[in-house]
Amino acid sequence: MSEIKLCITGGSGFIGTTVMQWALDQEWPVINFDIRPPKIFEHQQYWKYVDVRDAQTLSSALTEFQPSHIFHLAAMTGMDIQDMSFFDANTKGVENLIQVTRELPNLQRVLFTSSLLVCRNGHVPSSDIEYCPPNLYGESKVTGEKLIRDSNMNCAWVIVRPTSVWGPWFEHSYRTFFRVVDRGLYVQPGVQPIVKPLSFVGNTVHMMQSLLFHERDDVNRQTYYLGDYPQHSIQEWADLIRQQIGRSGKTPVVPISLLRLMGKVGDALKKLGWSDPPITTFRLNNMLTGAHYPIEKTQSVVGELPFSLAEGVQQTLAWMHDQQLIHHASISTPTHTA
Repeated sequence: MSEIKLCITGGSGFIGTTVMQWALDQEWPVINFDIRPPKIFEHQQYWKYVDVRDAQTLSSALTEFQPSHIFHLAAMTGMDIQDMSFFDANTKGVENLIQVTRELPNLQRVLFTSSLLVCRNGHVPSSDIEYCPPNLYGESKVTGEKLIRDSNMNCAWVIVRPTSVWGPWFEHSYRTFFRVVDRGLYVQPGVQPIVKPLSFVGNTVHMMQSLLFHERDDVNRQTYYLGDYPQHSIQEWADLIRQQIGRSGKTPVVPISLLRLMGKVGDALKKLGWSDPPITTFRLNNMLTGAHYPIEKTQSVVGELPFSLAEGVQQTLAWMHDQQLIHHASISTPTHTA
């Protein structure tokens, strides 16, 4: 492979932070374009303030850096937003990046990050171009995908749709999940196993970089779902977290009907100003909705994943302990045996 120069848009975000650290570990020239400063102090020297919505600034920055590969992660998210302009990073940002690729003679491939929510939660589309977004966020990602597919970029490209990603530097839902389990407040909805597509961030980044740098041309212009394999149930995940923080026994089981009432209480608390209650109707429905996405296509390219569920939980708990998000002294230093 020729000399690699890697640009990461959105490298200060959750997944982007892990991508940045992975790239630095490779000792490659790398730059992070983001409107937010990095989460890790050592990453600051590789950060440049660039808004992907600003075509001129993005063009100048990319032309100056001349990347060989681009991780495009920069995006806005939000499930309840009613103003489409809020998601300009997902639409105009993609359009701007597509335009500037024509000015980058050394660019080999771009990895564009989309979302499962190009279709409603739990719906597995029959093709890469079947769409049924449930909200404006999903609609903005559909627009981004269509722009990519309709483009005439000189370089190769690949689209990825991550499943629910968790791990160090995560925010919101799954960080709350870990904290609720840590406090002994998590209960299992009903007795039936709930299997959901999930991905530890270390595995997510491994899949991404495998696709971005894959030498075969048959990955080009393809769409891949990113989820851990084999899949695990929410019960397994919660029990493993309990085990590693030193809580005895299995996760308590509560009837789904009772949880729906609790979800409505959470909805009311959110309206009253609690930004992140432990359970809401949306969060419960998301937890109960499972689907099997075509991860096999990704597996055929990527092969074995580097982190087991246990290793992912261990690394996440150690990070949360370091960040003083949880306080259990029994958490051990993570190991990796890939």
